[in-house]
Amino acid sequence: MIFTHQHLRGKTQVKGDVCIVGSGAGGSAAAAYLAAQGKKVIMLEGGSFLMPKDFVQKEEKMFPQLFFEAGGRRTSNRAIRILHGQGVGGSTLHNINLCKRAPDILLDGWHLKDLNAQSLRPFYQQVEKDLMVEKIPEELFNQNNLIFKRGVEALGLQGGGLMHNRQGCHQSGFCELGCSYNAKMNALRVYIPKVIENGGQVLANCRVQKLIWREQKVQGLLAQVRDAESQQVVGEVEVSADKFILSAGAIETPALMLRSQLPDPYKQIGKRLHLHPGGAVCALFDEQVDFTQGIPQSYECTEYLSFEPGQEDKRIWLVGGSAHPIGVAGLLPAFADEHRQLMQNFNHIASITPMLHDTSCGEISIDSAGDVIIRYEMDQSDRLQFKNGLKAAARILLAAGAKEAIIPARQMLRFKNPQEVEKKSFELGDLDLDVVAVHPMSSVWMGEDDHSSCVSSHGKYHHLENLFVADTSLYPTSLGVPPQISTYAIGAFVASHVY
Repeated sequence: MIFTHQHLRGKTQVKGDVCIVGSGAGGSAAAAYLAAQGKKVIMLEGGSFLMPKDFVQKEEKMFPQLFFEAGGRRTSNRAIRILHGQGVGGSTLHNINLCKRAPDILLDGWHLKDLNAQSLRPFYQQVEKDLMVEKIPEELFNQNNLIFKRGVEALGLQGGGLMHNRQGCHQSGFCELGCSYNAKMNALRVYIPKVIENGGQVLANCRVQKLIWREQKVQGLLAQVRDAESQQVVGEVEVSADKFILSAGAIETPALMLRSQLPDPYKQIGKRLHLHPGGAVCALFDEQVDFTQGIPQSYECTEYLSFEPGQEDKRIWLVGGSAHPIGVAGLLPAFADEHRQLMQNFNHIASITPMLHDTSCGEISIDSAGDVIIRYEMDQSDRLQFKNGLKAAARILLAAGAKEAIIPARQMLRFKNPQEVEKKSFELGDLDLDVVAVHPMSSVWMGEDDHSSCVSSHGKYHHLENLFVADTSLYPTSLGVPPQISTYAIGAFVASHVY
């Protein structure tokens, strides 16, 4: 069953075989695997239980429900906004359903004892079967992606169509606000029902405050129940279990570990944070674009992304941009008449997003009240890569026939032709561009040495006997590609080693 704040008033005690914190890709896949093995699974989710009717396609209503801090969570220097999802289903509620495996060369390059491309392959295969992953037909590319493809082909660059997990898609373009048509084959539609069918329980609106541990084992946890509307505390849940899995994401998982003061003799928890920072390059076209309509991201350019040794100067993945009117209005840095003119041309704007396969490392910590602090700054190598990605996107849009390409920096950069892109020199300071991260990862990473990593290649925390991690925290490096399908797969992989 799914229990919400309406059922969990006062004090509630629950006991199970396995307690999982977080219901996104990693947690749901782990829960479904373990429930199918006959284990009594208890899942806790800080966000609400939302149904298709609740996804009302309005930014001002959905962002507070689907994202931490209403989508306003930022790094401590305010330079990067982090869209970190919540709700039963986690970030799979709002993501754009891209399914791209991590490259074999990256997985094998982690040099882990038991997790590599070969050992993860059957889990990828099962997840792709469960989620009905398939290639996006070109006839479903929206105009923004067709323009992107046209520009890539005009320049002779490497590119191609993407895979997704949708069934019954109405191509409304509102994926990031939750699907009103229940077309996403995500955690909420696929794995959470499997958990419930096998006797598992999902407790929504429960924010876990701390793990209770002694003698090298987690004994239980305490969570606050919050009213979905007011966010007032209306109850308390105490859970006891034999095994615990943290799947709250690369920000909330280390924050919970730190609040719980887990044994961490080498001070590794929260270090090595990667963010996959992304930006946007826009362009004005004579033709109608309506880039908010249809499947938002169906095509990619991989010309500037390589995982081969010696190719460290190719760390940019390019994908079609996606935003709704409020988001675009906030992105464009112009004022008054200039801003009005750009927004009046909204339906003639196309966009490409460069996403950085980052090597910069940040850190998750907490303040005295237990609130999250996210420290992250791009190093000079990443800044250069990011700038090159912005320029590459502008060249592609111009090659596709744009009248003008725009890099929406604080001092807006506007280009009429490729020569202007090449000639223009600019710097990217911390607040010069609206940078967004949707794939935080690596803050509780895998490794065999407990001096230099947090968990084993099975996902078990080095310093407690019955604590595991199964989310994007585990990755030793940035993935360089969307992490959704890898996180489902690694969630099931970790679950297979819990008993």
